[in-house]
Amino acid sequence: MNAGTPASRAQLERELEYYKAEYNAIGARLLRLQEEQGRVAREARRSKIVARLVRAGYQLVNRDIPASAIGDHLLAAVIDASLCDRAALLAESATRPGQFIIEHAVGMESGLVVELNGPPDFLYTTGGQAPGATAAGLTDIIGVPYILWSYAAESKRALLLGKRFEGNVHRPFEPGDRELVEVALAVYIDVLLRRIAETTLQEAKQAAEAASNARARFLANLSHELGTPLNSIIGFSELLLQTGPRAPRGAQRQEFTSQILDAGRRLLALTRDILDFSSLSNAKPQLRLDWVPVEQLLRNAVRAFGARTASQGPALVLQAPASGLLALIDYDRFRQILANLIGNALKFTPTGGRVTIFAELTESRTLRILVADTGVGMPTEDIPRVLEPFVQLDNDVHESAHGAGLGLPIVKQLVEAHGGQLEIESASGQGTSVTIILPASNARLDAAARYPRPAASLLSAQ
Repeated sequence: MNAGTPASRAQLERELEYYKAEYNAIGARLLRLQEEQGRVAREARRSKIVARLVRAGYQLVNRDIPASAIGDHLLAAVIDASLCDRAALLAESATRPGQFIIEHAVGMESGLVVELNGPPDFLYTTGGQAPGATAAGLTDIIGVPYILWSYAAESKRALLLGKRFEGNVHRPFEPGDRELVEVALAVYIDVLLRRIAETTLQEAKQAAEAASNARARFLANLSHELGTPLNSIIGFSELLLQTGPRAPRGAQRQEFTSQILDAGRRLLALTRDILDFSSLSNAKPQLRLDWVPVEQLLRNAVRAFGARTASQGPALVLQAPASGLLALIDYDRFRQILANLIGNALKFTPTGGRVTIFAELTESRTLRILVADTGVGMPTEDIPRVLEPFVQLDNDVHESAHGAGLGLPIVKQLVEAHGGQLEIESASGQGTSVTIILPASNARLDAAARYPRPAASLLSAQ
């Protein structure tokens, strides 16, 4: 057949169409094979990334890292493993669903607040599709166009990854990346909860050890505090019972009786402190509040120590507040507070020193009551300790500085029951200043009284 004839041309065209179809089929199969190879390669790469993240995350368990720093270390591992430019860990508010705060971030600022209406479990953006409203909001926050997001509703935490470019090196995000971001978030939550649990257990252990030490100190201290006055009572009572030529008479008998009375009072005060602390620790005190003149309160508190300071010891000075200054307090409980504070100040202030009591209504309308002394003071680091029950600091200045170590803890509980705060300033050899601050709702100044000027720090004035 002649190739130039119509029949031969038709035959050639049919053969050409056949080879074109075969070529296209081979090309399609090659394309599908390449896509499959790419998918397998991406999955293999993703599996390696996931394995690296899991390994890096759980390595944090064995490192001495506080719970607050776990997120920063994990984000660094995420950035290193997944070729992202930016990353953030977010926590959802417990009171406002949909409000997230960025707790940890790489490449962006932490502390930002993100509002999401119905946060999705998984979200990603890529160049092949337009982002939705939620995705657009997240891209604005993180500052890059391509994001990968995972949210764990049970723990109310989320992970946001972002990158600036897509290309041959920076591959686009895809649905398969859900495993990557969810595993990273799950590892973070697991490691964080483990560290929090470890910290909680450690704190509980320390608290139990502290309680055990406190009980041991209390029993040792109590045996001494009970034994000393009881021995005094028994000893002087036996002397008073003596008859014949060795029987005490006159001034000696009166001295023995005075010693027994003093020891009995010490036992009574100790018993009251123990009962007070026990009741205050188990239940909030029932206060009977009334408006009390502050000047009268302070004068009565100072007058109770008049006999103790009249002949010897430190001077007890009252700087009278404005006569119209009133406090809404339980009078008896507040007398107990001031008795403890003034007694402590006198106890640790040597002869020739000074204890000053002062009160004022501040410009913010809160009431400040100060008890300051020029005594031995204490190191600043010991201040939290004296607010713990049964703690007594070592001191060689005053031999009569006895007690169960319950005075200041009782004061703190009673002040807080009034809605106030207790502040202590002290330094070794420079005295101690204790300030009671009652809220504005517990203080007022009669219109007829002159508004008092704020006083300078008593510690600096001494």
